[in-house]
Amino acid sequence: MAQFNLSEYQTVQERLDLFWAKYSNGRLNLELVSLTDSQVVFKAEVYLHKDDIYPAAVDFAEERLGSSPVNKTSFVENCATSAYGRAISALGGEFSPKGKRPSAQEMSKVARLTAEPVERNWTVALSNINDIEGLRS
Repeated sequence: MAQFNLSEYQTVQERLDLFWAKYSNGRLNLELVSLTDSQVVFKAEVYLHKDDIYPAAVDFAEERLGSSPVNKTSFVENCATSAYGRAISALGGEFSPKGKRPSAQEMSKVARLTAEPVERNWTVALSNINDIEGLRS
């Protein structure tokens, strides 16, 4: 089972908000590195000023189709978001509290993948279904 506290990690949106608040003239660049039917890789670059020649931080993200619920339909978008979050975190300081580079979303995925399976009594669960909506859920 995963041993970490999700509340210690920032969401990508929190990182984006912090970045734009501090570097309103900054720039984010996203590059599609690889796209196949089952995998995508993005590279994100963070510039502290829109006219900077070199990025202040760079990072990559990789996602696989169907590897999580969101990746069943939106693995490209999810990967792009992750790349931004990782690159902004590479700036350090307030963008990576306690040195935690992964975002809350990435660590939530780790928690799902490493969680021990929950035993469920299906007989009891089925006996509580009273209508078609209960069956669908």
